[in-house]
Amino acid sequence: MDGIQDMGGLQGFGVIPPHTDERPFHAPWEPASYAVALLAAEKGLWTFDAGRHAIERIPARQYMSMTYFERVLCGMVTLSIEHGLVTREELEALAGGPIPMALSMGPGHAVRSDHPGFKIGDHVIVRDLMPPGHIRAPNYVRGKKGRVVRIAPLARFPGEAGHGLPAHKEPSYHVQFVSKDLWEEAEDGATVVVDIYQSYLDKI
Repeated sequence: MDGIQDMGGLQGFGVIPPHTDERPFHAPWEPASYAVALLAAEKGLWTFDAGRHAIERIPARQYMSMTYFERVLCGMVTLSIEHGLVTREELEALAGGPIPMALSMGPGHAVRSDHPGFKIGDHVIVRDLMPPGHIRAPNYVRGKKGRVVRIAPLARFPGEAGHGLPAHKEPSYHVQFVSKDLWEEAEDGATVVVDIYQSYLDKI
């Protein structure tokens, strides 16, 4: 889905402050959010795509006020409640007050089962999609032309896997774009490579 989480290429957020603290976690509770995600995927309760989509569904104002691991925790809490593992009332009783949750899940979208596929060197265009469900094609490349430079192994299609649907596997492609085709102020000769699922691409 299109939301505040898809910030690639957006302007107006100011300079990124220098980052010098390389610790992976900065509070004792932070690893727990990832542990829940890993265990849930291992037990088949939900997929990593579902976890990503739960984070995408966090309302924009709330999303921007959270740290990275607060977003992960909010997504895992939302999925735990949606899957009936615990109730919101039980969690709020333990937390001592209201807990943030993501918005309700909308419909997913199916893989393109009749897609002919591509080979290295093919010129492609990213479909200009705006689905309500989970999508792994960044907004700044949609509708843009590029060239396939690598083929990645098969993986579950996110539009299905992110919604608890039977997920078909398809390749993704490393597509190279001329930077100036994406951003007018880009450096001459610069390129950008984006990993994009097959169903999001058409051949030119």
